Amino acid sequence: MRLCLLRHAEAQPAMPGQPDADRPLTESGEQTARRIGEALRRIRLAPGTIYTSPYRRAQQTAWAVAHALGVPVIEDRLLAPGCGPAELELLLHAYAPEETALIVGHQPDLGELVRWLTGAAIRLPAGGLAVVDMPALRERAGTLHGLYDPAWLAAVMTGRTT
Repeated sequence: MRLCLLRHAEAQPAMPGQPDADRPLTESGEQTARRIGEALRRIRLAPGTIYTSPYRRAQQTAWAVAHALGVPVIEDRLLAPGCGPAELELLLHAYAPEETALIVGHQPDLGELVRWLTGAAIRLPAGGLAVVDMPALRERAGTLHGLYDPAWLAAVMTGRTT
């Protein structure tokens, strides 16, 4: 199985009294999310389904990517901040995803999941993507196939990558 772990795009700072779960994407974040979906299609890394955190910024990212790819989105509270290997295992067993699945979530959770799956210590920026190939869902059983920052994904759309 190939697991794509995408940190939500750039979000607005919290307003006084606003719950963290309600923070939306910035205008730039919305554009980035659309470009990510288009880039994933172009580099043939499209998932069968997108699984997302219930937080607004993650949902907005997931729906923008899904729109570009024409794939469904499933929201699950298991992907809210605090998601770890146990929650990932529950999610994957509950939905039995296709060969490639995309998870939209939060940092530091996604970085910790990559470390657990592969042993690689990473920190995903907003809009960053890690791709892990996993023969089994076990600690350090995966291989980090790729790590993409949002600027590179945007460059894919303009043909300016090297």
